Amino acid sequence: MSQYNEWLNFLNLGLTSGAYPCYAAAVGDADQTMFLALGGDRAVYPARIPLTRDTLFDMASMTKMIGTSCATLRLIDRGALRLDETIDRYFDNCYDKGRITVRQLMTHTSGLPAHLPLWQSEPSPDTAIDAILRTPLRAAPDTKVIYSCMGFILLGKLLERLCGQGLDSIVQREVFTPLGMTRSCFCPPEGAVCVSTEKKAGREDYVCGHVHDENAHFLGGVSGNAGLFCPLDDVISFAQMLSRRADGYLSQELFDLAVSDLTPFDPEESRGLGFHLFRDGTYPGGSRMSRGSYGHTGFTGTTLYVDHKTGVYCLLLTNRVHFGRSNNDYFTHRRAFFDLVYG
Repeated sequence: MSQYNEWLNFLNLGLTSGAYPCYAAAVGDADQTMFLALGGDRAVYPARIPLTRDTLFDMASMTKMIGTSCATLRLIDRGALRLDETIDRYFDNCYDKGRITVRQLMTHTSGLPAHLPLWQSEPSPDTAIDAILRTPLRAAPDTKVIYSCMGFILLGKLLERLCGQGLDSIVQREVFTPLGMTRSCFCPPEGAVCVSTEKKAGREDYVCGHVHDENAHFLGGVSGNAGLFCPLDDVISFAQMLSRRADGYLSQELFDLAVSDLTPFDPEESRGLGFHLFRDGTYPGGSRMSRGSYGHTGFTGTTLYVDHKTGVYCLLLTNRVHFGRSNNDYFTHRRAFFDLVYG
């Protein structure tokens, strides 16, 4: 219990130091939740509103792991899609990128650029895919990890064309329903209790209840790179699935591949199929997890990692961008918290 009190005190220190305005955290494994805590305010500006356990967090890029990647893996498991399938089967004009594969999109090795401001450059969402495909590659495929939101936007659109329905419906069927994530969604309904994120230029209010990521917002709030909203308990359900190595959710062979280092050629990044893997002390989840631990982060201040050897997960959900997207104190505090847990 003294250890848990130390964790709680450290999380509360993050509130007083300005690392984040609120937090929801849990530590556990496949069988139990060993530690759960929440505190602070889901909004500070313009008025303080306390966090509650049912609050939805904007998961930002954790959408890539929880939603897009897991839906893709389920389709691969059923034989509806192949890792070596090329994108020219799904998009008419791929320019010089037709031979990019599903695996390269999932491992961020396609060579596509990390980011394009589609919401500024494109007249409508209908031209977004063409904009991505006509942009020159930043590296040859399978030579370098370039963490690419553009690649995951493409992957989400690929799934929609494969299944003939929206990504939100695909993720509901392949992820939320089988894992009992009953309140997770894209585009929260009117009146849903959500964390408040950032006040952006030109706005009079803070973003709350719609996705913080500009490209995902431009694409209607449903995108392969961002857009997912989850409460703490749903993320715990997802974490427990990872802790049991997807037993009953994915085939063991495919899950083992998904959390393997598929980018050994890159000196800085280890990537699996939608998962970020621990390689050294620069990891967002600190320095004390075992090599090969897996998970993901989100720009808004969300994190989930699972230790490869023990299966112990640690998740920390915050809205650190409420204090501005340049709030870098959060990153130092996050690494220190994960080191406390895994130390």
